[in-house]
Amino acid sequence: MAIIRNLMHLALRVHDLDATLRFYRDALGLPEVFSLRKREFYDMLAEEGGDVPDRSDEDAVWLTYLRIRDEQYLEIFPVPDEEVSQFVDRQSVFHFSLQVDDIRETVAVLQKHGVIVSPLHVDALAGRSVAEPFEPIRARCHSLIAWVEDPDGNLIELMQLMPDSLQRGLDTK
Repeated sequence: MAIIRNLMHLALRVHDLDATLRFYRDALGLPEVFSLRKREFYDMLAEEGGDVPDRSDEDAVWLTYLRIRDEQYLEIFPVPDEEVSQFVDRQSVFHFSLQVDDIRETVAVLQKHGVIVSPLHVDALAGRSVAEPFEPIRARCHSLIAWVEDPDGNLIELMQLMPDSLQRGLDTK
């Protein structure tokens, strides 16, 4: 039996919190659960006896949680470019996938928000959008897919599982 129950959250370091929220909250429809200010982070550091940096930015957002579904979230950390460059060795995410109920409807909503939707990941990386009218790609796993990039260039696969999708191999529902 697996000891992992669920993907709890995916944490992203982003350059522009407002652009990121417009994408994930407004275009994709993920509701904002809460935000913590840097003051909470600095207080935690102080309580643990750590060095507390200059607190002049303590009112800035430290992190924001967006809800994907019960017990599944996207955690957003707005950071300056120089902080991201410190961790280049640790950035290993190729893409992440968000499950949708209706890929055509999802693409239509995203296009209304000005999001470029691509048929394959190589097209998304090259900035090539889907043809009109949109027709989803049926992946080798039998799911319907489309691809987008968030404002920081994170590659996102949108996936609609089909009755014969290979991912359903161990589903119990």
